[in-house]
Amino acid sequence: MRRPLAVLPNKYNTFVLIGWCPPARITKVTAMQAWEVQDAWGIDNMRLVTKEAPQALAPDELLIKVHAASVNYRDLVTIENRTPFGALPQIPLSDAAGEVVDVGSSVDRFVVGDRVCPSFFPNWQTGPVRNADRSISLGSASAPGVLQEFVVAKQQAASRFSDTLSYQEAATLPCAGLTAWRALVEEGQVERGDWVLVQGTGGVSIFALLIAKMLGARVIVTSSSDEKLARARSLGADETINYRDTPEWGKRTLEITNGRGADIIVEVGGGGTINQSLAAAAVGARIAIIGVLGGRSQELLMPAIFGKNLKLFGISVGSRQHFDSLNEAISKEGLKPVIDRVFPLKEAPDAIRHLASGQHFGKIVIDFEQ
Repeated sequence: MRRPLAVLPNKYNTFVLIGWCPPARITKVTAMQAWEVQDAWGIDNMRLVTKEAPQALAPDELLIKVHAASVNYRDLVTIENRTPFGALPQIPLSDAAGEVVDVGSSVDRFVVGDRVCPSFFPNWQTGPVRNADRSISLGSASAPGVLQEFVVAKQQAASRFSDTLSYQEAATLPCAGLTAWRALVEEGQVERGDWVLVQGTGGVSIFALLIAKMLGARVIVTSSSDEKLARARSLGADETINYRDTPEWGKRTLEITNGRGADIIVEVGGGGTINQSLAAAAVGARIAIIGVLGGRSQELLMPAIFGKNLKLFGISVGSRQHFDSLNEAISKEGLKPVIDRVFPLKEAPDAIRHLASGQHFGKIVIDFEQ
């Protein structure tokens, strides 16, 4: 038997039937663990709590059992409420991989048992980004995060990930992997033989290194750690620059490329690095501005921008279509995310602290099964 979607009073105090839908599906899960930021903002105010699990699914919803989540710099910013991001309590983190354990009555994109990642921006399915696409993001004031044992997602706001990946590996993709993919491929249009400059060895930067090499580009990696630069070379970096030893690394990039400069630059430092990126850029280069780790503002060398005909563009994650394209490439080429360290669910705050320390190389993962 079908039931009405809603029966609402109108201005004449009569009632209007506005639609029909199948009844909601009652899930079998009753309780779950979740991490919340409570009482005040900050890592020290994270609490592991037992909550009521989702009790009903709308016709177009999935119930996902989370197996692993990963940590991004954005999560640290959220937990410390630097922007600010909203009211307490709040469940943090945006990136997870899990298993579909129940589906609503009208779901036709997934079946129970599918391995999926929820979308960072649930409303952004395809096409160029618009205001509405960014109106909701997981782990922020607009939507609870994924640091909980079960999450509910609309079927259009989730994607299968490559069969070549584990849950831990797939959990690194929705923000960092997708951001690097969109920066280099969807917007940067990287080509074989291009020089790509990657700043640092965090999650987005290491994904950019891996994706650029997968597509036949040449990669320069900067870092203040010789040990991390050696690891980057082991992953395929063609050249490396220690920016503490060589603060004018823009000039050094021109030397490495015989005066050409970098064709694509993955800019994560913001105000602290942008002018060196401008110096390092080739004529007609594309600079993907992703982060502000080194500062939020800086006077720009304007002559370099118009003199070299540079294209500067901001990147904040990507659409579900972009994510699907990334996973197609991963399946074909066998790309493997680099995981720095895995923490059990009970030690989630320590995973955030590890990220804040800046000692990581690649991604930090929280495993719900440990």
